[in-house]
Formats: sequence, C-alpha cells, structure tokens
Amino acid sequence: MDLLVLGGGFGGLAAATELRRLLPDAAIRLVDRADAFFMGFAKLWELGDVRPLAHGTRPLANLAAHDIEFIRADITGIDPANRVVDTSVGHLTADGLVIALGGGTNRAHLDLLAGAGAHDLYDPAALPAMKAAIDATTSGRIVVSILGGPFRCPPAPYEAAMIVRDRLVSSGHRDDVEIVMTTPQPMTLPAAGVDASAFLAGHLDRYGIVLREQHVVSGAVKEPPIGSGARPRSTIHFGNGSDVDADVWLAVPASAPLAVLSTDELAGPSGWIEPDRDTFRTSHERVYAIGDCTHVPNVLGALPKAGVFAAGEGLTAAANLAADLGVGDGGSFHGRGYCFLELPDRHVALVQGDFYADPIDVELTEATRERFDEKLAYELDKLDRWLPAG
Repeated sequence: MDLLVLGGGFGGLAAATELRRLLPDAAIRLVDRADAFFMGFAKLWELGDVRPLAHGTRPLANLAAHDIEFIRADITGIDPANRVVDTSVGHLTADGLVIALGGGTNRAHLDLLAGAGAHDLYDPAALPAMKAAIDATTSGRIVVSILGGPFRCPPAPYEAAMIVRDRLVSSGHRDDVEIVMTTPQPMTLPAAGVDASAFLAGHLDRYGIVLREQHVVSGAVKEPPIGSGARPRSTIHFGNGSDVDADVWLAVPASAPLAVLSTDELAGPSGWIEPDRDTFRTSHERVYAIGDCTHVPNVLGALPKAGVFAAGEGLTAAANLAADLGVGDGGSFHGRGYCFLELPDRHVALVQGDFYADPIDVELTEATRERFDEKLAYELDKLDRWLPAG
C-alpha cells in the first residue's frame, strides 16, 4: 500500500504522521520543494529578536524517524483521477493521496514590492533586510500593509506592526517615527468578529499605531534617494484616492492558488481546491485536500488560512483515507480552532471557537504571559511529534 502526501507544512506533516500511526505497514512518502519546516510565527520572533528562526526549524528528513520517506522535489503536475504526480525527480503513483501544498503568492503584489524600501513581510529571506531597515529609521514613517486576501495567519501583520514599535523603542527613535497599519478589510480580524477586532484595534491605538481600515492599495511609486545618506521611499496609493509616504514598507501579499493546482481536475469555482468541508475528500477516489490550498466555506466566507486549522484537517483526512483502505471508521472535522494573538511584552491571547457555527461562535481570551509559554509548548510539541530530532 503506497500513500503520498504533497506538502511538508502543518497539514502535510499532521496527515503523514497520522497515516503512519493508523497504517503501520503502509509505504508513506512526503514530497516538498523545501527541505525544512518552521511555524510562521517563528519568523516574527526573529523579526522581534525573541529567538533566531533557526532555533524553531527542523529538517523534513527527520520524517525518517517515522519510517516516512521524504522526497525533496518540485511538483509539476497532478493527475488526481489516477493518483499520479509528476515531479522534478520523476513520476510518483499512490493508492492514496493527500494534497497539502499550501498557497502561492499573488504575483502582482510581489511586483508592487519590487525595489528598495519595500519588503514582503512573510518572506523569511527578507528578515535581515527588514530588521536593518527598521533599525536604520530615525525619523519618518514605517507602513505595514495587508495587500489583499486571502492571506496566511490573519493576526500576523498586526503583530508585526507592534514588533516594529518595540524595535523603535529599543533604538530610541519611537517618538520620531510614525507607524501606520493599513488593511483593505473593514476591521482588523473579520474572521474573529467585531469584539476581537475592536480589542486588537484598541491595542494598536494604545501603542500609537495609526490604523487605516478599508484602505485598498492600488499602486506605489518608488522614489530614489536624494542626497548623501538618504534612502529610497515609497508613495503608496489607495483606491479611495489617498496616499501615504513610507520610508520603510512592510507588506503582506495575498495568497494565490499554485499553478499546478489550478486545473479543471482540481480547482473549484474559487480557484482553490474545494473538498468536502467535513471529510476533506475531493471528487476523486482516495484523494484528499487540506490546508491553505483549499477553500473551506463558512458563514463568513472561508476558514482562515492558519496552521492550526491545517493540522486538524490533516488528522481528519488521514482518518478518512485510512477508512477508505479498510482501517477505522474515519471522522468529521468539527470546525473548531484557534489562532495565537501575540502582544508586546510576550502577552498572548487566543482567538478561538467554532468557525463552522452560524452565526460564528468565536471568543478572544485574556492576554497573558502564561499563554506565551503555551505557544512555545505548542511549537515544541508539534516539532517533536512530527520531526523528532536525533
């Protein structure tokens, strides 16, 4: 029995290790173009000098501890009807397939950020340049923007704006630098509701961060440096006719379906894979899709693209694939989940609840330092469970 998992993120790792638990005799392979895994919030800990990104990174080769073969390769084609996958190292076939490839990045948004002075906030390779740019800013304005949706980890851009504030406090230039946070959305956290959004907006105001909601970025002009020691600036244009000048611009591009998944055999009307939201079955036999490569509807539009949801979906998909192969009774995803919301001074709240409910039933917990420890423990537990060291 050969099983294939495409993608080594939250969903893929949860699915692969659960399949191993349920089907100890199966041959399981996981394919990803990257060679290592880290959680998205670990990038912000690097940005805020809480901890180097490398300390929360594990090689996917550690899957060998579960007798799961890791194949590092680009995926160039998927034939779901026959469960055949084309990769840069050859063709792979399987009796069961879990697609957990995540999302790509909106190309137009990346083009918008091209050039000096603007950075893709979610690009780990850009972290050193972002830190240097923030620390070199002694006056002017730093802008953090959400460029569109959907995007991964809804709280992260706001957490980043507060990290920028902390870096400026540390450098002694906070009073001379304005921080502006822009979003095209009508509130900070639409998926969490009005109360959680107001809570987060209140914290931005408390730390002197200007929030501009319903601001859709329509373009930007990069201005070359003029004079000795000057730096490039960006003038950001919004659809409502307003402009904002930025000495440093950190932006979150929207996610976009990967080209390899944008086929008639896989993509639904949304452009994403649209599996059954309870079982994550696709229309193809023994083929499941989970995580950020999917559109999973709820009353507000869709489940957030967040790792905790992808991991839960991975467990459900694994149980149902095992049931298809004669082991166990399968299962149904409950729609419950949470996101960590990290505030300054290592205080963390949880946005948690039933994201399938109608109306949505989500609450925001109190922010405490104890929950920062819980966030650390969550990361370590998953890394040790999925990719044990040694």
